[in-house]
Amino acid sequence: MLLTVGTGEVHQKPALVVVGNVEAAQLFGTHLALGIAERFAQHADKKKVRDLLDRFTLYIIPRPSPDAAEKCFATPRRRPVGNARKTDDDRDHQFGEDPPEDLNGDGAITLMRVADETGPLRSHPDDPRVMFARNRTKGESGQWRTYVEGIDNDKDGKFNEDAGDGVAFNRNFTFRYRYFSAGAGPHQVSEIETRAIADFLFERTNVAAVFAFTPDDNLRHTWTTGKNPRNIPVHIDADDLRYVSALAQNYRYVHLDRNFPKAAAGSGSFSEWVYYHYGRWSLASPGWWIPQTDAPAAEADATADHNGNGNEPSKTPSYENRGADDINALNFLAAHDIDGFVNWTPIEHPDFPGQRVEVGGFLPLVRDNPPAAQLEELAEHHYHFLVDVLGKMPQLAIQEAEVAALGGGVFRVEATAINRGFLPTSSVIGYRSKLAQRVQIALDLPEGAALIRGPQRRRLPRLAGSGGTATHSWLFRADSDLPAGVRVRAWTPVVGEDEVELQLEEAATE
Repeated sequence: MLLTVGTGEVHQKPALVVVGNVEAAQLFGTHLALGIAERFAQHADKKKVRDLLDRFTLYIIPRPSPDAAEKCFATPRRRPVGNARKTDDDRDHQFGEDPPEDLNGDGAITLMRVADETGPLRSHPDDPRVMFARNRTKGESGQWRTYVEGIDNDKDGKFNEDAGDGVAFNRNFTFRYRYFSAGAGPHQVSEIETRAIADFLFERTNVAAVFAFTPDDNLRHTWTTGKNPRNIPVHIDADDLRYVSALAQNYRYVHLDRNFPKAAAGSGSFSEWVYYHYGRWSLASPGWWIPQTDAPAAEADATADHNGNGNEPSKTPSYENRGADDINALNFLAAHDIDGFVNWTPIEHPDFPGQRVEVGGFLPLVRDNPPAAQLEELAEHHYHFLVDVLGKMPQLAIQEAEVAALGGGVFRVEATAINRGFLPTSSVIGYRSKLAQRVQIALDLPEGAALIRGPQRRRLPRLAGSGGTATHSWLFRADSDLPAGVRVRAWTPVVGEDEVELQLEEAATE
């Protein structure tokens, strides 16, 4: 689905694309994308918003991979990875032969933990529901190994390694594509939805920037610059980073929570493809994350009732913050009265006869999506952020244009184009790759006039933000019967256009 928000000739104006839940499990991204479109429409009668909609178009793609998102509603519930394509995730020429199973019959796929003193995990002394990685150098023995809930259907010694989970939208693009990895697809841009969105963006030459709800964040944790291999950029350009960092600072101001989680590492990600291989400004944020939450007092006294084995929690301090994210998530769920954790429950497992096996853990999607009561506030925050982004887009104008009569019917025209917006007319990557059309300036001559020097139309260099300029001049000859005037025009689909009319008769009489 595509929503277009704007006025007049919407495809002839610079555009901002907003993409909803790039990760299938983050369903709230769809709601936020629709909420942003709704707010622009609702506030279109306000001068600031109306002026922005007169200058820019918004393309809203609420749900880029519908089949993947639809899996969130399947039974048993589990966190979806990819679309409806049946895949061979373990590359054994069988498709989906070892999926997870709901062993405790609660309608959800969680985890199972198997008691093993050589295992990599231990129960947390502050909350035995939580496990953390043991530290061998501190003499810590293991207690558990964990697996996705299920059995070894194909008896290859691996558990649920081939669920036929499909191709993930956010792993199927060309930048840093990981061949042969689960969810990546048979090749780059192999899926209908990734191809459709890539084609749409390339066809819309007026797209200036893309904002996506995705874990591949660059607004809380901006991408890092560095030395690039020759002709193969893999780090954001230092100049681009300065501008993105300025936008990111405003995002942090609008989104007041400072408990920013670590950004996901992209492989075949959409937002990185936008910047590196599509040549546009790319802004990315998950849109929501579990904030830092203190443990409710009642829960602190009742931890032993929920830990699944009845052991009293230790008063030992935090174990160097190991397991802190899980404990914080439990505190958040308790504070919002969300039943999002399955207490560890012993089961008999056919693949582990005589061993202690427990099923439990966080329910699917509860850590991916905010409480419903927070959705409107989140949509409002992101709407205000994107209003600010549009206000900082490049703004092309003809600053000065002069015509001078040199005698003998020869005239010189000199014009200066200026960028009055905050952002440059394109990213450095977009300019070098020529994926974003460069600013052009042209002299439109009347009939009977002939150009003497220079091309009638030429490309200008990238114009820096906040006053970057470029000047070009032309010489032409006009007949004795002077035409009324000439026109100078500067334009690019990703920024817009401006033009001025110059009167030759006035120049000839000076």
